[in-house]
Amino acid sequence: MQKKRFSLLIDEDNRQSNKTVSSSPSSSKEDARPHFSLFDKKEEDQSKKTSFSRRLHYWLIENRTSFLHRTYGIKINYSNEKIIHYMLEVVCTSYKKGVFSYTLNRDQFFKNGKRLEGFMEQLAEQSVSCLYPLKVSVSEAGQIIGVNNQEDIETRWETKQKELAKRYSGKSFVNYCKKISHVVSSPEKILKSLNSDVVYDILFSKIYINYTNKFTKPLEKEFKWFSSIQKIRFQGNQSVNPVLKENNRMLINYQGSMQPVSVLNKGETAIKYQLDAIDHTLLRVDGTFNYTNNNVDRTIQFSAIWRKHMDKTAARKIEDKKQKGIYIDPNAEKKWYEFWK
Repeated sequence: MQKKRFSLLIDEDNRQSNKTVSSSPSSSKEDARPHFSLFDKKEEDQSKKTSFSRRLHYWLIENRTSFLHRTYGIKINYSNEKIIHYMLEVVCTSYKKGVFSYTLNRDQFFKNGKRLEGFMEQLAEQSVSCLYPLKVSVSEAGQIIGVNNQEDIETRWETKQKELAKRYSGKSFVNYCKKISHVVSSPEKILKSLNSDVVYDILFSKIYINYTNKFTKPLEKEFKWFSSIQKIRFQGNQSVNPVLKENNRMLINYQGSMQPVSVLNKGETAIKYQLDAIDHTLLRVDGTFNYTNNNVDRTIQFSAIWRKHMDKTAARKIEDKKQKGIYIDPNAEKKWYEFWK
């Protein structure tokens, strides 16, 4: 019934379910007000009916999102010692039975403002390039649940490996190639690798939201801030700003304290999402992780910002209308009998 995707929020209409809850004696102690939801719609709904206005809202979100073609500028700053920049292109290609299909492309990768120079860095960049274009399935909750072009990725890697073998040799090179071959050998292993990347971990993070009078909810979340350490668990609060920002932007904030892990003594994270209030697509996200390692305070900063001048969403809508034969060029000269249209 709900049709949403890419890091969106779920703002279900609980009016009907509230009536069902209040009418049940066994549910008298439950809070029947609108609330934050940590479950999917099938688990949470207590009524099979959905108002026409809500169904129309879902349809509009699905329809708008199906044309999504945006590019985001990614930046990761590791305590000002290493700064990563690149562009991530996101294209929604289809929607079916609660699952969105996306094609992702990465380009213009820089470290500290320069192209990668070291042997292992260049080797890593060459191998990662085989991952793209990356085709994934995304749930309505905004989480990557599958990789759809594993065979293409594996074929690209086999070709790239032969090219690299002409330029590199040695035990380190052979071991690295074996590692990459293992990762690309199945969709599940590629998906696991994506979950170890903080970029995908934050961009495709579940954001379940409904509203309470306080617009906040205690919430436990996990983020993969380090590739060498398991996901770090945080306990904190997620909140929704009740007032839309300028340009119809919806603000969602999460702040949490880290549970101790490995060599990290303490830490706190703050993630701020800005979503389009109309179709709930991602416009911007900023994340910060402040932590203490060996009594030294350090910070990791993350940002993904929609590059509006590179947006091709409108162009995709026009192309779709042209294919259906219903496109009217606003700049074309109209004939006298078309002026009332």
